Amino acid sequence: MVDVGKWPIFTLLSPQEIASIRKACVFGTSANEAIYITHNDEVFVFGLNCSNCLGTGDNQSTIVPKKLEALCGKKINNLSYGSGPHVILSTEDGEVYAWGHNGYSQLGNGTTNQGITPIQVCTNLLIKRVIEVACGSHHSMALSSDGDVSLIFSYLTFSINLEFLKGIRLIALETEVLSIHSTGTK
Repeated sequence: MVDVGKWPIFTLLSPQEIASIRKACVFGTSANEAIYITHNDEVFVFGLNCSNCLGTGDNQSTIVPKKLEALCGKKINNLSYGSGPHVILSTEDGEVYAWGHNGYSQLGNGTTNQGITPIQVCTNLLIKRVIEVACGSHHSMALSSDGDVSLIFSYLTFSINLEFLKGIRLIALETEVLSIHSTGTK
């Protein structure tokens, strides 16, 4: 079980719901939004829904978790929140999904339209197997299994091969500086 006890938003859930959580991400200006994945690969969101960051297709807040059917069964392995605000995640199959604010095209969909539901990021990523994602306020990044880091922002997505950085962990900072931390593996 994931320890979500330090986050007050999870006091809204029953003990059975909390026991079912495999992975969780708490976000929002006051940690008032959350997405969680169950051991059965179901995806739920609840909270304030600022800039449609819950991905439910509407702008309604909810204290009752809503299931994101489009992501259920996708085997999510990595997720990140940027204060833009937007959410990006990757699956074990290497797919990338994003939603939320998109004023700088940080969702990678070639527009600046808000993403009100999770959409698959296709720009430059369909031919890659993404293993990790990270995002900041105005950008998103994806690390592929071949060592390419794709930067997604301001109408443009490009990849660079950082072969010498295999086994890294990406962290996107709000200042839009990329910090790279070694996981100790190659």
